[in-house]
Amino acid sequence: MKITQIRQSQLHSAEQGLTLAECIVAILLVNVAVAALVAPLMLVAATRVQNDRISQASALALSEVDRMRVLMEQGVNVTTAVIPPPSSVTASLGQPELLSNQPPPTTVVTCTGGGMALPDSATKGCLRVFNNREFVVQIYRGSITFGPNNRIVGYPMQVRVYNRATFTNGSPSTATPIGQQPATMTTSIGNLELPLAVITTDIVQGDSSTALCAISQCS
Repeated sequence: MKITQIRQSQLHSAEQGLTLAECIVAILLVNVAVAALVAPLMLVAATRVQNDRISQASALALSEVDRMRVLMEQGVNVTTAVIPPPSSVTASLGQPELLSNQPPPTTVVTCTGGGMALPDSATKGCLRVFNNREFVVQIYRGSITFGPNNRIVGYPMQVRVYNRATFTNGSPSTATPIGQQPATMTTSIGNLELPLAVITTDIVQGDSSTALCAISQCS
């Protein structure tokens, strides 16, 4: 009789399940575990989005440079109408890094003449849409080097690509020289004051001795 009562008591105890206190402790442990995972997951997600944005901006900047370079290397009749607007900073062939002292855009415009149209001033940024994302492209040049028959044979050039949010949620940095945002771990959309991508280069005719001399400073 006693053995039967003990077994019934054990069975009844097992059917009772967790107590309220045990449930509360379990819930607290789960919440602590979830909270510990949220921060790293947000860091990974934000970093991935930001680095993807930088990658797209770099591709957009490179396409602008390649377009100018191909135009020059094809040997077509290049005029000031089809090259970037002049910078307010003096820079010659072989000194493209000086263009980093050009102030950022003061206005954002929809450049007319196609999706890759150029702005008419170095102080204007062209609104570009790339992979369903909006960017602002600032493109400008230094001094032109002319060859025989007053033909353009080269010029230094810089392209900056900003996040569109830079101009809708704030303003770009005016501290020079201006460099691009670093691709680092982040929990936000990065430093909106800086461009996502910056490419600085010389655009020259590859077979032009005039341009080569201008770059190498030959006598």
